Amino acid sequence: MTDNLSIQQLIQLQDTRQFDTVVVLTDANLDMLYPGYLQEVAGHVTRRYAKIVIPAGEESKSLHQVERICTELMEMGCDKNTCIVNFGGGMVCDLGGFIASIYKRGIAHINYPTTLMAMLDAAIGGKTGVNVSYAKNIVGVIRQPLAVIGPDMNLLHTLSSENLHSGFGEMIKTALIGLPSIFHSLCALDVLSAQSLKEEWIEQCAEFKRKVVEVDPEDHDCRHILNFGHTVGHAIESWLLEQNIPVPHGVAVAEGLFHEVSLSHSHGILPEDEMRLVQRLIRRFYERIDIGSGFDRIMYYMRQDKKNREGRINFTLLDTIGKARPDCLIEAEQVRAFFQRGL
Repeated sequence: MTDNLSIQQLIQLQDTRQFDTVVVLTDANLDMLYPGYLQEVAGHVTRRYAKIVIPAGEESKSLHQVERICTELMEMGCDKNTCIVNFGGGMVCDLGGFIASIYKRGIAHINYPTTLMAMLDAAIGGKTGVNVSYAKNIVGVIRQPLAVIGPDMNLLHTLSSENLHSGFGEMIKTALIGLPSIFHSLCALDVLSAQSLKEEWIEQCAEFKRKVVEVDPEDHDCRHILNFGHTVGHAIESWLLEQNIPVPHGVAVAEGLFHEVSLSHSHGILPEDEMRLVQRLIRRFYERIDIGSGFDRIMYYMRQDKKNREGRINFTLLDTIGKARPDCLIEAEQVRAFFQRGL
């Protein structure tokens, strides 16, 4: 048997559950990089092992792909005793989890995250969905995976710098809302690389999210702390996608964090020295995204945010490094005025 502990874990799950069919969903880039990575799993499938490859990129997180993949599952004769293994980053995990939740009213799925972003965030917690008209995750459900494999640290070494920076944005966010010791460790980093990232940081970030999800699996209250940086970040990401200038999710989140710590300070919550510390870390690893020309569209997308209530924009703000305050409802005109002061 393979000496890869993550693949061993996947094989053991298949041996226990005895699925009739295992379908690996992955993207074209990963299929090229790791054509036989999960092949050993095939020998442990009772009836059928198949692979579905989709184009890489956020554009594949669409209702068009949902219909195409569901049709392919039907044509393969996949029944309720089928398991989808999402071998990929956040896009693959979100899309595959959503398909598993609706195909024949629900089949099992396992997330095998291949990116830093997915290992510490996207593969965990059961949020699935697709984008509609550039708006992020507008159609989706919460459905927990049967398991999350890894982290498989071997996979980080083939990630591009852009992909590592995307995951690092979510790592900074998680450290800010609940793991202050990791945040200060990140501040000491000079270079971001697969070698400089410690497995224990990834595991601690993943465990933090798991614990939050256990308390609030349906995303009603305390889980909202995980949205820190995302109200602005998702809006920036949607605006840039609309301009056909896609930016990695975590890079947009990092820009969102930059602005939302400033918003936290402007509301008399976060001390100025902590705001500056966070902003210095972000600017060390991320170039500024100029949002001035797209501000009206960014405001539009913030107003569409699914977390909003009572006609107000819903933010998670930061009390101090390591402690977040969810569900801060702010009038749209106040948000507009805040940003216009800084543009």
